[in-house]
Amino acid sequence: MSRAAAGCGLGYRSRVVAPRIELEPEEVAGLIRGSRLLELRPDTPPDMRKRWTDTALTAMDALCGLAERRGTDAVWDALELVSHRELLAFATLMAAELAESDFALAPPE
Repeated sequence: MSRAAAGCGLGYRSRVVAPRIELEPEEVAGLIRGSRLLELRPDTPPDMRKRWTDTALTAMDALCGLAERRGTDAVWDALELVSHRELLAFATLMAAELAESDFALAPPE
């Protein structure tokens, strides 16, 4: 599981992670755009897919760091700098990453 998938430190299980990446809202938006998620296709070569998704995960880590340092308003400032389509692609990927992490509560027994 990636550190970005830990969910901005909001997970229900404790974990020890390295400090978050420290970027400004404009830089975080640049990472989201640079992840080129809108260009992902079923036939995207595996190395490109990994590079682009790793960039998106780095953006998520930086977004979490921004939230920790400057609060939710700074996160919204960063997200308003990307297009609606880029935001949807980023949110879709991050939801999938979070679903594979221990961020969510364990299912009822």
